[in-house]
Amino acid sequence: MKNATILAVQIALAFSLAACSKKQEETPAGAPAAAAAAAAAAAAPSLADLHNPEAVNKAVAATLPKGDPATPLNAYRKIDSGHQVMFMYYALSNMPAPYDEIAKTYSDEYRRTSDSFKQRDILKALQPRIDGEIAGAKNGRYVMVDQQDSRLLQRYDFEKKSFAINDFSDDRYTFFNDNSQYTLATTNAADFPAFKVTDEARAREIEGYLSAYKPLRLETYAYAQDADPSNRRIKLQVMKVRLLDARGTVLAEM
Repeated sequence: MKNATILAVQIALAFSLAACSKKQEETPAGAPAAAAAAAAAAAAPSLADLHNPEAVNKAVAATLPKGDPATPLNAYRKIDSGHQVMFMYYALSNMPAPYDEIAKTYSDEYRRTSDSFKQRDILKALQPRIDGEIAGAKNGRYVMVDQQDSRLLQRYDFEKKSFAINDFSDDRYTFFNDNSQYTLATTNAADFPAFKVTDEARAREIEGYLSAYKPLRLETYAYAQDADPSNRRIKLQVMKVRLLDARGTVLAEM
């Protein structure tokens, strides 16, 4: 599925190049040459993009469904279990749920028994619940992931008046210990590189937490865009990021 999507994007890029070339030929002779050339250069993809994984990945990400920025934060559901990621994976992939495989991960009782009759009975009882969890995940694509650590941020950048977030990129993925086979990754983390903090008192407060190695919380609000079957990974569009202290006070957001 992923290769087919990438191929489709490559074909689209190729057609875009052809269309762009045609438009350049049809430019009226009286049009300002410099302006036409600048517009064409800005709009036209390069042939090298067809063989550039980063460019293809960006093009693929652009084709994914987008979340609504106006969605209230209380509409996001917290994800703190790999089982939730698993159910969302099958909700978005639209593939038949492998009930036996899911039950082995989801139910200790099913996994521990070697009695095939008991396994069948347990699976029969679990199947409606599994179906319900998958259906709920399909209708609950706005999610929040909570991370707590004393090393979430870099120290204050006085020139940029900001705290950069450590290890917040599309190259990294998140997993949960109860079920690490299914993971989360982002498609637009580059849009959220750092918390801008211009208020000196607040900047001093955050720096104080960092210098004392006190834990901070990072809440990432995101929209589940797609499921990648090549690595059982959910692609998330980051919608909002908040920094909180241990008491839940919001220190910064973007």
